[in-house]
Amino acid sequence: MNNNGYDIVITGGGASGLMLAASLDLKGRRGILFEKTREPGTKLLMSGGGRCNITHGGSVKDFVGAYGESGPRLRKCLYRHNNAELAAWLEDHGIDLADEKGNPVSAADLGDPQNDPGRIFPASMKASDVLRALLSCAETNGWVIETEEEVTGMRPEGEKWKVSTASDGSFSTAAVVFATGGITFPETGSDGGAFGILGNLGIGITEPRSALAPVYVRDYPYEELSGISIPDVTVTAFSSDAANTCKGKAARMTGDLLFTHRGFSGPVILNISRYAEPGELIRIKYNKGFDDLPRRMQKVLEKRAKGPSGDIRTTVLASLLDSDDFAVSSVESNGMVTAGGISLDEIDLTTMELRRLPGIYAIGEAINADGITGGYNLQMCWSTARTAADALSNAFAEK
Repeated sequence: MNNNGYDIVITGGGASGLMLAASLDLKGRRGILFEKTREPGTKLLMSGGGRCNITHGGSVKDFVGAYGESGPRLRKCLYRHNNAELAAWLEDHGIDLADEKGNPVSAADLGDPQNDPGRIFPASMKASDVLRALLSCAETNGWVIETEEEVTGMRPEGEKWKVSTASDGSFSTAAVVFATGGITFPETGSDGGAFGILGNLGIGITEPRSALAPVYVRDYPYEELSGISIPDVTVTAFSSDAANTCKGKAARMTGDLLFTHRGFSGPVILNISRYAEPGELIRIKYNKGFDDLPRRMQKVLEKRAKGPSGDIRTTVLASLLDSDDFAVSSVESNGMVTAGGISLDEIDLTTMELRRLPGIYAIGEAINADGITGGYNLQMCWSTARTAADALSNAFAEK
């Protein structure tokens, strides 16, 4: 390590950190990316089941709603560096694109609300192709990537920052970018350690929690239906203070529901999991008649609707179809993404720089913003990374 210092440090070699390094030409300056595991991009390789659902093909106007209450605050960032730009970048670097069924898609096809191709993947359906392109561009841009190393502390040093690393290194830098991810899949390097560093510097951290995750409930009755999927199911999550009154709805979503041996999964459950807390209530409305459900599920529902004498109570059966209520026992800790993180109030979202710590930036899953399934989370990594790249390029050009 060059202990004389670096101009820019990226801490975290996941999707957002690599996207920043691939977007920012150092132009002879010194920049280093620290990845605490043996290889960068481990979680990226897992995305989309290894296929890498890189973005969504719809109108960028529809992206805002995909991030819940954080979406409107990210609007400018998402518009400035949108899905069409990401797709064009991938094409420029030799990666053809396709929809989920493998049909060819081009950057020009993205953004049309009347012709939304849906989830977008590399045509090869290999996340490794995306990772290879990011690493190649980072190298071309002059970045040094050091693995099995991480930033463990920082303190101000005049107009710069004194950075400490796990290997007892210490050096000065003008800018540090936190691209450290969240708390899920800690084996990929996302273990939440960076939140402690920034918390010690007085930065507000919204408690991180697992999102896009299966939900487990008390008295789960559907173990024998494991593997069965039901389309177009509506799930409502209720806040804790409304568990008994069923008022104060936190969220309602519709999509495919999957029964597992232990609990509920599938897109509609993954998307609503960020609102499901232990002790809270979720309500499932199957949006189908009894005869339209799989026969195995009919048998379970009939069993649940039986009275003391063994007769099937039709009113109970109808209620289960319309309001199948469960108390949440837990949410899978290793969700696809993390909800929570560095408070958006702390960040200038036009630059991704922390308002109270000049020279410190935060991007990607480390910030308190997360999206539903469908490529929105990798798009957010791209949009925030490119926004930070713009700001850093401008900042160094002025010096």
